[in-house]
Amino acid sequence: RKSLDEGKIPDLFKLAYVTPIHKGGSKLKPEQYRPVSLTSHVMKIFERVVKRNIMKHLIEQNLLNPGQHGFVPGRSTKTQLLQHYCDIFETLSEGTRIDTIFLDFAKAFDKVDHDILLQKVAKHRIKGKIGLWLQEFLNNRKYRVVANGEMSDVQDVLSGVPQGTVLAAVLFIIMISDVDENVKSSIVRLFADDTRIRNITETTTETFKRHLDKWLSSIPDTPKIDGYGANVAAETNSIFHQTRYCIVR
Repeated sequence: RKSLDEGKIPDLFKLAYVTPIHKGGSKLKPEQYRPVSLTSHVMKIFERVVKRNIMKHLIEQNLLNPGQHGFVPGRSTKTQLLQHYCDIFETLSEGTRIDTIFLDFAKAFDKVDHDILLQKVAKHRIKGKIGLWLQEFLNNRKYRVVANGEMSDVQDVLSGVPQGTVLAAVLFIIMISDVDENVKSSIVRLFADDTRIRNITETTTETFKRHLDKWLSSIPDTPKIDGYGANVAAETNSIFHQTRYCIVR
C-alpha cells in the first residue's frame, strides 16, 4: 500500500533475470532463442491487485478496443476466430466479396515506447496514484542475462512492456488500442498484436485485384502504431467469395 501511496518501487523489484531458451534451428543464431524473463514473485502479487483494478476500470468505462480479443476477460483466440467467421459469412450471404489482411508486428512487445505508452495510459483515464505508480513501474528497469551458469552485467531496459510481469499484457493492449484509428472503411480484429483487417469490395474481378494490390501496398503504413512504424514481421492476404456448385446426377 505504501508503494502505491508514495509512487515508489524498490529497484530490486524492477530487475529481471533473462534466460535465452533455444527454439530450434542453429544454436549460433541469436534469433533462434526466445528470451524468458523472471521477475520478483512479491512484485507479481501486487501487480495482480493493480491489474484487477485497471481491467475493471477499462471494462466499466468501455475503454477497450472492441476488436481486441487478447488478454481480455471472456475473450480468447476462439472468440476472435468465431467473430472473423461471422464477418465472412455475413458478408458472403449478402453476395459480396471480402478480402482480409493478416498482420503480425515484429517484436511488438519489445518496441513499446514508454513515453507514448504513458500518454495512452492517461488517455484511458488511468491517472492519480495508479498513473504515477505505473510511471515508476516503467522507469529505471534493469535486466541481467543468465546462461550456462554465467550472469551478465546489469543492463538498462530502454523500451517495451516489462516481460515476465503481470502488467505487461494489459499495458500492451492499452498501447495498441488505437491500431484501427486510421484504417478507413475496414474492420479490425485483434489478438494482442496479431491483426486481421477485413475490407468488403463490390467490383469486377480485375478491378478487385487492382484494388487489393493497392490496398496491400498501403497496409503497413495504415495502422499508425506509435513506436512501430511499418515494421511488419508477417503479412498474408486472403480473398473470400461465394462459389456456386452444380451437382450432376
